[in-house]
Amino acid sequence: MRTIRFLALILFACNLSAVETLRLPNIFGDKMVLQRGKPVRVWGWAKPNAEVTVAFAEQSKTAKANGEGQWTLQLDKLTTSFKGRELAVSSGAEKITLTNLLVGEVWVCGGQSNMEWSLRASRDSDLEVASVDAPHIRFIRLPHVAWPDAKEDFPVANEISSEGNWRQAIPEQVENCTAVGYYFAQRISRRLKVPVGLIDVSWGGTMAQHWVLKDTLKKFPEMQPYHEQFDTAMKAWREGGEKEGADKRYAADLKAWEKSRAEAKAKGEREPRRPNQNNYTTPANKRQPGG
Repeated sequence: MRTIRFLALILFACNLSAVETLRLPNIFGDKMVLQRGKPVRVWGWAKPNAEVTVAFAEQSKTAKANGEGQWTLQLDKLTTSFKGRELAVSSGAEKITLTNLLVGEVWVCGGQSNMEWSLRASRDSDLEVASVDAPHIRFIRLPHVAWPDAKEDFPVANEISSEGNWRQAIPEQVENCTAVGYYFAQRISRRLKVPVGLIDVSWGGTMAQHWVLKDTLKKFPEMQPYHEQFDTAMKAWREGGEKEGADKRYAADLKAWEKSRAEAKAKGEREPRRPNQNNYTTPANKRQPGG
C-alpha cells in the first residue's frame, strides 16, 4: 500500500487540520516497474518553493518546487533488478513511500479494442489465469476518462480498483491485463531476462484523432469539423446548465417517456425507447478529437 508517514508525531486535534501537500501523480504506485538503462524522471507536487528529496536504489536526488508547488527531478540510469525496493519521497515532515518497485522494460500499450481485449476474454484464459506465475510482470490499466483540456493526472477510484493501480501477473490480479500486452510481456521477459511493466492506455472504438493533441490537429483544415462539433456540444452543455440542467432534462424526458409508454401499451402499440442517461452527460467525458 502506498503509505504517507509524518516524521513528526501529531498529538493534538488542532494539528489535524494541516494539509498533506506532498503528492505524486497516480502513474507512480506500489509494484510499478521503472525503465532500465535511462534516466528516470520523477515529478509531483509539494508546498510552493519547498525542497523535495527522492531516494531509490542507493540514489538520492533533490529538487525545489516552484511557486505553484510543482517539482521534477531525474534519477540516474538504473540497472535491471528483480528485487522489490522502496522509493521514498520526502519534503519537510511529509513522506511518501512506494513499495516493491522493480527495474526493467516499460512499454505503453495503446490502441483500440484489440489491445483493450483482456486476458480473461482470450482463448484458454481459465488455464492461463490459473497457472500464471510471473509477479515480475506488472501492468496498470488507465481509466477511460476524457477532458476538453490536458490534465496533470488521471483519477483513481481507490487503492483496490482494477483501473489506475499497478497489478502483477498472478492468478488473483492478471485477468484484467491486456491480452496482447500480457503475451508480449511474457516473451520479452523470457528473452531479455528482465521485469516488464505495461501501461495500458487502450480505448476501444477510438479514432486516430483521439490520440493526437488538439494543437496538432488544428493544423489540418480537414479536422476542423470535428473541433466545431465538439465546441458546439460543449457550448450547449454550458448554456443548458451543465450537470444540473442535464439532470432536470433527463428527469423531464423520463417522465414524458413513462407517459408515452403507458399510452402505447394501452393501445397495443410499440413502446417508445427509454431515454439513454449517457446522452445527458458532459461531452468532455466522452471520446473527442484531441481528447
